[in-house]
This record gives sequence, structure tokens and C-alpha cells, in this order.
Amino acid sequence: MKKLFIFILAFFIVSILSVNSINLQAKSETIRIWVGAIAKEKAVMEQIAAEYKERTGVTVKVYQKMEIFTVPSALVNNAELEERPDIVYMQAPDIGGLVKSGYLVSLDISDDLRNRFCPLAFEAFTYNNKVYGIGYSNDIYGLLYNKDLIATEDLPKTWEELFTKAEELTITDNSNNIIQRGLYLNATDMWLNYPLIRKYGGYYYGKYPNGDYNAYDVGFDNPGMLDYVAKIKEFRKKGMVLNNPNDKAYSDITNEFASGKVAMYFQGLWYAWLFQNREINYGIAPLPEKAKPLSTVQGFVINKYTRNPEVTTDFLEFILEDTNQQRLIEAGNNYEKKTGERNPTNLSVINSDYIQTDEILKSLSNIGYNVEPFPNIPEGTLWYNQEVTYTTFKTIFFGDSAGNEVDAMYKLTELAEYIRRNVLLLNETVDYVSIPWWVYLMVTAVVLSLIIVYIIIKKRKGTLFPRKFSKKQTAIAWCLMLPLLFLLGMFYVYPIFHNFYLSFTNYSGVNLRDYGLVGFANYQQIFKEGIKGLFSMSIWTVFFAFSVITLSFVFGTLLATLLDSANAKVAKIYRLIYILPWVIPAVITLLMWQGLLETEGGLINQMLSLVGIGKVPWLTNRIIARVSTILVMVWFSFPYYMVIAFGFLKSIPKEYYEAAKVDGGSKFYIFCHITLPLIFRALIPTLIMGFIMQFNQFGVYMLTQGGPASDVLGNPGATDLLITYVFNTAFNSKRYALAASYSVIIFIFVAVFALITMRVNKKRMEV
Repeated sequence: MKKLFIFILAFFIVSILSVNSINLQAKSETIRIWVGAIAKEKAVMEQIAAEYKERTGVTVKVYQKMEIFTVPSALVNNAELEERPDIVYMQAPDIGGLVKSGYLVSLDISDDLRNRFCPLAFEAFTYNNKVYGIGYSNDIYGLLYNKDLIATEDLPKTWEELFTKAEELTITDNSNNIIQRGLYLNATDMWLNYPLIRKYGGYYYGKYPNGDYNAYDVGFDNPGMLDYVAKIKEFRKKGMVLNNPNDKAYSDITNEFASGKVAMYFQGLWYAWLFQNREINYGIAPLPEKAKPLSTVQGFVINKYTRNPEVTTDFLEFILEDTNQQRLIEAGNNYEKKTGERNPTNLSVINSDYIQTDEILKSLSNIGYNVEPFPNIPEGTLWYNQEVTYTTFKTIFFGDSAGNEVDAMYKLTELAEYIRRNVLLLNETVDYVSIPWWVYLMVTAVVLSLIIVYIIIKKRKGTLFPRKFSKKQTAIAWCLMLPLLFLLGMFYVYPIFHNFYLSFTNYSGVNLRDYGLVGFANYQQIFKEGIKGLFSMSIWTVFFAFSVITLSFVFGTLLATLLDSANAKVAKIYRLIYILPWVIPAVITLLMWQGLLETEGGLINQMLSLVGIGKVPWLTNRIIARVSTILVMVWFSFPYYMVIAFGFLKSIPKEYYEAAKVDGGSKFYIFCHITLPLIFRALIPTLIMGFIMQFNQFGVYMLTQGGPASDVLGNPGATDLLITYVFNTAFNSKRYALAASYSVIIFIFVAVFALITMRVNKKRMEV
């Protein structure tokens, strides 16, 4: 019997191990790929994956990432998880930090592969002389032109010809209003204007003799840039520069071109669908003197933590086969519509009938041979993601916040030095800042003392253990609470403690993985170097939150009072109308308000102009922008307080109102001395939570992006709150640990405020 038992047990163990072995083998033969946002392209990739499975037996799962700018952070968060991606579609400029932190595999590029793709496909993904990806699509731009206004054979070959032709094609009416522009530029844009900047000697990052980028060599402050500034100012006087500095998306220029009023401008084919719908006879050509546009190459990289390096590499090579590249490019360009969203780097695809028989795609692919890839070093996007370049050139061409003209070289030097300083900060080695042992001992003693005092007080009052429950009841209660406690721990408690931990490290864009503890170094920097900015932002944030909550509560209560005294049917209709701001998605509403408050073309200013009021700078003047953000957030918040106040009105005894009327109190007096105080007392916990929510109100950033920007680079914008400053610190300068330290400070402030106010309210209720 004992032998039989041992045999059965052994058989059971072997069976489990066999099943696990089969499962592990099945898992090892499954790879995952992240693709871009084009649905038809994903469908083709799924077909390619199915064909690969038929050929090799390996399952390939295809996942779509809608926002390519979030792919690097998504890879960092998923690189070692069970459902990790093996192949990732991403932008070449984002590889620097991932390579330096050890997330990507260097690739061995065969001669056959090099011969089948443009050199740019490998150059853009080369870091420290190693290739970490293969470019699939070359995201570029050129000279977009209207063939009905300028013939292809008349396109300018040199920059001087472009300037001359632009003036010839600019037409004004009898009132000297421009009705057609030969050229239309956006003075604040550094990407599309880069070839023109290059002409005058400017550049973003220089290079070392071995070809690697030198992040400390920023070419914004050389004397040649003054010639560029002078040329743009000259064009602005002639009406060929966009006069709306806040239009970063080129919407005004694109709409003018789509209306047939612009002959030429620098652009890619991102709005080809609009030009096709408007039946614009357009073309795209290389820039004058074959100037190199700044290119963002998109392609495929391999996760270093892939479980199957050989299989993953083999599938990547399968994707890169000429026939599969052809299928993907055609899907990416919406087949016969040929939208130009994907510009191939594969030579066979470039020379195919699909590309060569279409004038636009052929021209775009020809431009792709002569481009400058966007820097792929970790510091590459510092100048672009931060608002500093936009702010600098907006100030140079349109004046400072007061409208005064500024010294161009001073601002250019300030910009270059600011970027160099951020490069230095991103790469600096943070020294560990230790705390003396007696400080830890003192803090521990204080905490323990407070706990002991709390226990003694509660015990004397008899409220420490007010009631004893049976073990069965306690066990049932804990079982019922466990799911909630688990969710709270996972989504609330753990992130808080993890954020505390990150604040004591050197986690940054160049230390995404191998970061270590640096003690209180980040807090030392905040309270030594950034204390002035922290103090000013804290004052504005508290004032903003207090103003929004106060106005929302008062206005919401007032409306509830008015509706309560109105006709029942009318009140229901108005309550439905007033509650709409609360139920409409915030993103939609904020974008709507942004459009309404635009200085140029905003609906509110258009309506004001009808009564003779000039353009109000709702979002561009420092003081008015702050008032605007408060009012917009009040518009969001008041319906909530109106609904709650409406319910509390029913609980207020009518005797209070009757007594006030007998004493001759007016409606305003009754509202201020009876209704408002009673509802305020009832809503104190709700108002405290509302204050905390407004303190961390990120919607302000969606409305104003923190602007208007400060005249001093690096300083917070006029409407920056603490939370938006943390966002900018984390995602623009890539100093994630410093941002975590700021968020800890915010957390402590809010927690202390909530505890104190709740305690005060509790004492008031007891009295």
C-alpha cells in the first residue's frame, strides 16, 4: 500500500511537471508585438503574424498602441512583465534613454538588410555606434505648394529665389489687406523652420568628431541666428508670418492653404485628407538648396527582456521582407487613397509602382533621401518638450508679456544656457545626502509619544475599544473588507509609498532602471535652489483652490435657493441645464473653453467686438489668465454644489425663515445669515474634499498649458499650479525623482490640511 501511494504521488508530480513544461514551451513559442495607431496597418500585421505561424508554428500576438509618444514609458512599465512585448514600434528619438537604461537589444545588421533599406533606417536608430532598431517609416516634410498658384517648374531652387517668389505671389486688395500669400511661416515653430535656421548657422545639437551628438553644444546663440530673426521679422512685416503666436498646431496656416490662399509653406502630408476634401491641387517638393528637414523615423526595436531572442529576431526579419513592407506601407497610406502617412525606408517599396506612379508619394520618398534625423540621445527632446523654445521665439518676434520688444541675442543666449543647464542637471551625479542618526531618533521618539498620548486619551474616555465583538463577527467583517483593502492597497497605498521611495532616488530619463538611493538630495535641492518658486506657486495654488471652492459653493447655493423658490416645472428645466457642465467630459469642455477664450478668433472676443469692446487677452495676459482659469473651474464645479445644496435646503426648518421675515429681514439677509451658514456647516467635509481636488486640478494645464509663460526661462507660468509644475518637471526635463519629491511635499501639505480642518470641524460639531 505504501509503495502504491509513493507510485501515485510520483506519477502525479511527473504529470504536473510535464504539464508545466508543455505550458512553458507554449509560452516560449509566443511573442508579442506593439504596432502603431493605424487600424489597417494592424490588420496587415495580424495577417503577417498568421503567415509566420503557419511557417514556424510560433504564435504572434499583435497589440495596437494608439499614442506613439507614450510608448517609451509603456515599455519601461511592461518590459519584464508576463505579457511583455518582444518587438515594439516606436520613434527613433526616444531610444536614447531606453538604451542607456538597458531596455533595448543591439541588432546585428546583415549586408543584405543594409542593401534593402535607406541608410537613414539604421542611422536614426544608431546610438554609440550600435544599431538598436530598423526604420520603417520616415516622418518628414518639405515645401508644400498649390499648383494653381505656382507651377512645379517655377518652384524656387535657392533660398533667395524662395524669398523673391514669395513676395511676387503675395497679393493685396485695394485696402491693402492680404488676399493671397506667397509663403506662410510660423515664427514660433522650431521643427519646420529648422532648415531655414540651418541656413543662417543655427542648430540644435552639435556632434563630436566620431559622429555622436554633443548635448552641451547648443547652436541657438551664435551670431548667425540674428540674421534668421531679422529675416522672419521682415517676412512678418510683409504679412507672410502667422500673426497668432498661440497657434502651435498650424490650424490657421493649414486652413488658409486649404482655402487656396497660400502658395507655399513648410509642411508634411499630415493634412492630406483635408486638401483632398477641399480639392486643392497640391504638391510637395524638396526644400530650396536641398536643405535637410528634421526627420522623425519610426521603426521596430526589440525588448532586451524578450524570452525568445532568436524567434523575435527571426520574426522581425520576416516583417522586414520586401513583400511584407509593401503590404504594411500600402495599409498605412490607406491603400488607394495614398494619404502619405507612411513614407517607406525600404528601397523595394520606394521603387514600387504604388509609390512611383503617385506624384505626391514619389516626391515624399525622394525628400526622404536627404534629411537630418532627430537626435536620439536622452537629452534630445529637452529643447522641444519644454515650452522654453516656443516661449523664447514668441518673445523675440511678438514681445514679452507686456508687449515690449526684447533683445534677440539676450533671449537666444538665455535659451541656449537654459538647455545646457538642463542637460547638466539630467546627467549630474547626485550625491547622497544623509541625515544624522539623532534626527531619526528624535522623529521616532516624537511619533511614539504622540501615539502613546493618543492611546491614553482614548482609554480615559473609554473610546479606545468601545465595543467587543465575537471572533466570528470579526472574521466575517475582515473577510468582507479584504477585497476593498486589497484594491485600496494596490491603487492607493502602494503608489503613495512607491512615490515616497522614488523621491529618495536618482530616477531620471537616463536612470530608468539602475537608479539608486540618494537620501534627501532631491529635497535639499527643492528647499535650497527651488524654494522661491515653490513658495510662489504654493501661494497661487492655495488662492486658486480657495477661490474656486468659495465661488462654486456660494454660486451653487444661490442657484439652488432661487430654483427652490421658483415654479417646480421651470426649476426642473433649469436644474437640467445647469448640471450639464458637470456631466460633460472635462476634456471636451476644456477644449471648448480654450477655443472660446482665444484672443484671435475666439467666440467671446467676437461677441465683444459687436459692442465695441476690443480683444481681451483672456489666456495671454498674466492677471486675466488667472481670473479666466478660476472662472472656468467655477463653471465646472458649481453644479455639484447646487445639487447638494438643493437637497439640504429641504432640511432647514421653515421657522428660521418665518422668524427672519417677521424681524424684517430681506431675502439677501436671509440667504447670507441663514441659508448659507447652515448649508456651509453641513458641507464642510465636502468642501474640504473639493479644496483638495482643486489643489490638484490638472484641468488648468489642459486649458492654458501653464501659460502665459514667464519672461524668465524656467520659472513657472502664470497659471502653473504645483501639480502642473510637477508634471513639467517629470515629463519635460525627465527628472522623475525630483518630481516625486515635489509630489510628496504636495501630499503632506494636503494631508495635514485635511486632518486639521476635519479636527476643527469635529470640535465645532461637538460644541
